Amino acid sequence: MLILLLFAFLAGIFTILSPCILPILPALLSAGIAGGKKRAFGIVIGLIVSFTFFTLSLTAIVHATGLPANTLRYVAIALLLAFGLIMIFPKWSAWFAKVTSQVATVGQKLQGSKPSSGFWSGIVLGIALGLLWTPCAGPILAAITTLVATQSINTAAILITLAYSIGAGIPMLFLIYGGNKIIQSSHFLSSHSEGLRQFFGGLMVLTAVAIALHWDMALQAKITSYIPPVLIENNSAVKKALEDLQGNTGAVSSNIKEDTLGNYGKAPEIVGIVNWINSPPLSLMDLQGKVVLIDFWTYSCINCVRTLPYLEKWYADYKDDGLVIIGVHTPEFEFEKDPTNVTAAAMRLGVKYPIAQDNDYKTWVAYHNHFWPAHYLIDKDGNLRMVHYGEGDYAGTENAIRELLGMAPAKIVEPTVSARRVTPETYLGMERGKSYTLENSLQLGKVAGYDYKTPLKSDQVGLKGKWKVEEQRITSESSNSYLDLNFLAGQVYLVLGGSSSTKVQVYLDGKLNKEFPMDRDRMYTLVDMPYGMHQLSLKIPEGVSAYAFTFGDEK
Repeated sequence: MLILLLFAFLAGIFTILSPCILPILPALLSAGIAGGKKRAFGIVIGLIVSFTFFTLSLTAIVHATGLPANTLRYVAIALLLAFGLIMIFPKWSAWFAKVTSQVATVGQKLQGSKPSSGFWSGIVLGIALGLLWTPCAGPILAAITTLVATQSINTAAILITLAYSIGAGIPMLFLIYGGNKIIQSSHFLSSHSEGLRQFFGGLMVLTAVAIALHWDMALQAKITSYIPPVLIENNSAVKKALEDLQGNTGAVSSNIKEDTLGNYGKAPEIVGIVNWINSPPLSLMDLQGKVVLIDFWTYSCINCVRTLPYLEKWYADYKDDGLVIIGVHTPEFEFEKDPTNVTAAAMRLGVKYPIAQDNDYKTWVAYHNHFWPAHYLIDKDGNLRMVHYGEGDYAGTENAIRELLGMAPAKIVEPTVSARRVTPETYLGMERGKSYTLENSLQLGKVAGYDYKTPLKSDQVGLKGKWKVEEQRITSESSNSYLDLNFLAGQVYLVLGGSSSTKVQVYLDGKLNKEFPMDRDRMYTLVDMPYGMHQLSLKIPEGVSAYAFTFGDEK
């Protein structure tokens, strides 16, 4: 417990070196000229309390009140905007100072304390910043997020979150005081303090607008590529403490060696399954005496789909010798929760082995899994013996299966994997859409017109026509909507949803390459050709949604 508190505190301190500080930086810098020294304390205290409280309780608040998850965020954006405008316009600033002075006077009379310049306005601003600030999630914050999602908050989680917040607050306080000291020591700056106030007020207004339009996420994504992450929590002692915090006595432990056949203790049970396909319900207890391979997958994940031929072959070759494969289908998108869609995908992909729909991530969490695909190999006694994440190592996994079945190893040739770069997986929804041209400023939840002008750069996405942008997808809202992409690959796949009597048209380098009808929510192959850089343009019919591009290089 103590080691987690210490490293949470240090991780908070080092947050000041990450791009995640950018959304609140203008407000912190402005504090040096927008009030007295106690205002700085107000901002930092408000931020610490707010971030700790809302990190741990926002999900519960949303469920209890029925409010949309973004309501409080928009309130915080409005407060940040208001503070910026107050700093820009002197009359508003004078009015606000009078109001906060009256509030502070009442508080001081109740507390018997001395006057404090700007403390209460700092508290309000700090609370708003705590709601808006999303620090880079290292292992410690990721563990806290998992506990919140699974409603497993305890005293340790509260103390660790508070330690992180305090750690982050200390360099912020020094940043504010440093700015104040620089201004006071410079005759030129102090003589232009009103102009500086208005400048930083303008920055705060721009920051509020940027956060509202999610531009801050795009900026952070670009800057992150130039700044190496500071993960001081990435050591064995912290990992062990995190496992203890989350009650992890199963699959993923600090001792596990990926792709190494060992004995890592009893495998967690398969739990929380909402539907079974190709099989009645199964449990590891019922499968004692069998070798079990658990495959975490989802049917629109191209990396998962590429592993299926190997799993299907192993199932066909070894099921009579005692191998059971269970595909734990944990959805990435909402439509992947539909049993009809999963069943159709399994039939289309030729999956014959049992599939367990883990829609609520119960088995995913039990295994502390973080990847699609991920393979967990379990022996006849129910012990976890090997773990592999992602594609590849098919020869090693098959020989591990053979060893656990009591068979001699076989000479298996591992498929060659191209070392050439391909465009990375590209999400299109607001939640993870990082590849859009800056001319496409996405508007969440609204039908809007888009029309980028400049040529797309490598791996960049552009929109034209009317689109509705949501967290996980974009939906065409006209018959003349285009989704464009500059890619480097041999194969291009796209997850599409919805229905239309009009075919999707695929243009490659300006020429119509193919067109196809929408038959169901699934992944479609758009391009299958020799590796190279090309411009893709899709004419998407009205009512059809696009989720994510994935890519390959198999030729």
